[in-house]
Amino acid sequence: MKTIEYKKRHSLKHRRKVISINENNEDHDCKTHVHKSFVYVVAEILKMGEVLPAPQIYIRKKFNSKSQEESFSFKVKGAFYMNRGRNVFKVHFCHALRIQIVWKYKIFSPEKSATLT
Repeated sequence: MKTIEYKKRHSLKHRRKVISINENNEDHDCKTHVHKSFVYVVAEILKMGEVLPAPQIYIRKKFNSKSQEESFSFKVKGAFYMNRGRNVFKVHFCHALRIQIVWKYKIFSPEKSATLT
C-alpha cells in the first residue's frame, strides 16, 4: 500500500515558502518512509556585492542490524540571487531528503548456490 501526502505553505509577510512531500510504502519485504522538503526564504537587497559561497551538502547513512532499519539523509543549504523587474533578491534555500527503510525479514546469509551442494 502506498500513500503520498503533499503540503505547500507560504507566508507573504515573512517571504517564505515550504513544500513537503511524505510518502509511505509497504510491500512484502519492507516498509519505506520518504520525506522530501524544500524551504525558500527571500530577502530584498540593494545590490549583488558579495560572491555567494558554494552550497553546503550533508549526507548521513545509518544501518541498525538488530532492528533491521536503514536510514539515509541528504541536505543541501545555500543561496542564490534572483532579479525581478528592477529589484534584486537573495533566496536562501534548504532541500532535504530523508529515507527510512524497515526490513521485515532478517537475512543472515545469502542462499547457497546449487553448484556448491
